[in-house]
Amino acid sequence: MSKELFEKRRLEFIGTIATERRLPKTWEYSFSDGEDMRVWFDKISNMETFKSFVDKVNEILLNFNKKILTDKEKEAEFLNCVETICRIPQKNEYYFSDNTDMYMWYMEYKRKNESFETEVYINLPEYEEFDLAETWSLIKEEFIIIIKKIKKIPEFGRIFLSNGIDVRVVCEKLKKYDPDFIEKLLLHITTYNKNSLSQEKRIEELKETISILGYIPELQEVRFSDGTDMFTWYMRKKEEIPNLETEITSLISKSNPNQKVNIYLIPNFKSKGGKFYTICTNVGEKLDLSNITSFEEAQKLDPTIVKRGGLILRKDEEIGSASFGKGKKN
Repeated sequence: MSKELFEKRRLEFIGTIATERRLPKTWEYSFSDGEDMRVWFDKISNMETFKSFVDKVNEILLNFNKKILTDKEKEAEFLNCVETICRIPQKNEYYFSDNTDMYMWYMEYKRKNESFETEVYINLPEYEEFDLAETWSLIKEEFIIIIKKIKKIPEFGRIFLSNGIDVRVVCEKLKKYDPDFIEKLLLHITTYNKNSLSQEKRIEELKETISILGYIPELQEVRFSDGTDMFTWYMRKKEEIPNLETEITSLISKSNPNQKVNIYLIPNFKSKGGKFYTICTNVGEKLDLSNITSFEEAQKLDPTIVKRGGLILRKDEEIGSASFGKGKKN
């Protein structure tokens, strides 16, 4: 940013907060050059170069009994909001007293502060009301299978048991309910991480798999012998490892493979708003099971179907229009 552009924006920004007596919200006001004022200010507010300007903005705000909040101050306001509405606020729904979007801040902040994410979830009704003692004997086996598959403690709201219980919530409850069990679980994860395959071994297994299949396996179709998803690893490493993509491409069959992986959509009605589906993969034709009301019903139609990951489809969205490439929630 040139000195001339900064000076122009500085004057416009200060003029706006002096008139409005507060910081603008995101997408509320724009500079004369079209840039959003709040997006720009948030972008530069943590840069040492602009510290004096940020201090000046805060000085102006203090004259109106307002100020730029620190992360600790935002933690308190966010927890108070969660306690009031009994859930995590959505995007553009609730704002801090300095007009920062609560949802956007939380999504970024929890990545660097996992303990705060835990504190948020233990204040939610779904966590407080969940009695692990009543259900542990029923969910223990499925819970262990999931942890052994993913080889880590998942984030909140990412992986659910078949009855809709958040796997991370179970992990947190176990810390008090059965600390010995959770300690053994963590030891298992640590041991796995130490024993994971070397890069050379993974390349060897990947080449062997493609030689047999004739194509690059799809997401969740094939795993390495240490449990890592082959597709995910390859997509991440093909740009990093010299000649890997060229070597793999040379192994792909020139004719259509005899088998191919297809996507099955299974509804899970725990979700509010849009329909929540579980991605399932299997050899066969593409099949929409969106009218099936349970995973058990789907397995009666095809007993080889297995649960995989999560994806939210918008209402009435066509199967073919959804991107399954990353296997994450959209």
